[in-house]
Amino acid sequence: MQSIVDVRKNVPSGTIVINNPERANAIPAFGYIQLRQALEDLHQEKSVRAIILTGTGSLFSSGTDLKQLHAELQRDKIASHQDISLLNELILVMLRFPKPIIAALNGPALGSAAAIALAADFIIATKQSTLQLPEVRRGLASGSAITMLNFRAGAAIATRFSITGQPIPVDMAVESGLIHDVVADDLVWARAHQLAVEIADTSAQSVQMTKHLLNDSLADQLETQLQVNGAMTAAARSTSHAGLGIDAFIKRQPPEWD
Repeated sequence: MQSIVDVRKNVPSGTIVINNPERANAIPAFGYIQLRQALEDLHQEKSVRAIILTGTGSLFSSGTDLKQLHAELQRDKIASHQDISLLNELILVMLRFPKPIIAALNGPALGSAAAIALAADFIIATKQSTLQLPEVRRGLASGSAITMLNFRAGAAIATRFSITGQPIPVDMAVESGLIHDVVADDLVWARAHQLAVEIADTSAQSVQMTKHLLNDSLADQLETQLQVNGAMTAAARSTSHAGLGIDAFIKRQPPEWD
């Protein structure tokens, strides 16, 4: 199993990097396990007061590894869809994580990667960064990302961008409170680290209790929603349009829906 996650420490921040450039930083099932382990490792580092989550290159992450999913569905139409459960588990771990998590969007975050970014406490972005739920353009359903977008921005925005599959413009994401700060491309990590320095001036115990107040009860509610939406996401993968959409994506062609 290759590692697609790098971890580095720059006290008071610890950085987790999604590093899978050959696949546009796509996250296979085992990638969610590696991200969760990286969080646990940095949780043990007392000097690390905040976690920065970012990607390699100019893309945060393209989300679900559709090439891997395509291969799995070719072998077995009723695949295990373990990646859906692992993604939902990671989201809940992030919401309940005692240290602040800062998503440093160095570029677009698509699908499941958008869900991960929305599970962070803060999002710092570049002008080229977007949050996008493109699954309807692939014959799929976004599931976890819909849950998190609805949680963060409300039903109106979740409806618009999950049904159209269009990227959320940066200015709208800022107005909606989804993105907290926009900086130049080469400053996104530095701004996230600056925020970690600001957090380091506060009481670690108070921050932990504040996160508990903000997220714990909501995480319990979201857990049920994530389970239901996860089941719908898995069901969508078994449709004829999923096969058409994923195949067209692999071939870099527009899908021809029947």
